Amino acid sequence: MNLTSGPGTVTYTYTVTNVGQVELRSVWVKDDKCAPVNYVSGDRGADNILNMDGKWIFTCTKTVSQTETNTATAHGYANGWDGYDTAIATVAVSTSAVPPLIHLLKKPSTFLLPASGGAVTYSYAVTNPGTAPLNNVTISDDKCTGLPIRVLGHPGDLNANNLLESNETWQFTCASNLTKTTTNVGTATGHANGFTAVDFSPATVVVPPPSLPNTGFGPEGSNLLNILVPAGILGLIMAFYVSRKKRTA
Repeated sequence: MNLTSGPGTVTYTYTVTNVGQVELRSVWVKDDKCAPVNYVSGDRGADNILNMDGKWIFTCTKTVSQTETNTATAHGYANGWDGYDTAIATVAVSTSAVPPLIHLLKKPSTFLLPASGGAVTYSYAVTNPGTAPLNNVTISDDKCTGLPIRVLGHPGDLNANNLLESNETWQFTCASNLTKTTTNVGTATGHANGFTAVDFSPATVVVPPPSLPNTGFGPEGSNLLNILVPAGILGLIMAFYVSRKKRTA
């Protein structure tokens, strides 16, 4: 967004969706340069639960006096895990150049691997929610062992001009082998009108710890054995002592 007439009032709108496989609770949005961020709509069941097909809307209004870039963070909680996502937006003051926007959605091919670990393919969908076409669009990932690459043939570039436009979705993939629970962050970057647009998307894949071998004794059996063995040893000592007493008598 640009304020060509100088400082002015800006309303930020935040759309929060659930791209996972479980319902989310404790959903909130915070912005590092705008507060408070208020819930507006979307909780159809009025149960404070963000379902997999849900879409919650939040807003925040402030006066912007100079060009600034702010970062919003969305939070959700499920099954003992906290999920986060961030979005970045720039408001330009007193300029005719329109600052760009970019949005990244990252999903792993599985959210749960066996205890031995395994292969995961991350899919990245990059869109342009702004009005300025983006050039030099790239994806990076802080923990994926492969290099994120565009899907063969670049099917999302509808007019084949190598610019990410508002009606396009570009696809990237990256393959990795995981041996432990891993949260990694994908970063999308694009450029337009002298500005750089950035967005982040984290994802967690769980690798459970290996289970203990089956010894045939459960915890209760082990405790009982720990009691019986010392008691048996004590009994033998007492019997030996009584036998010695009888002989000396």
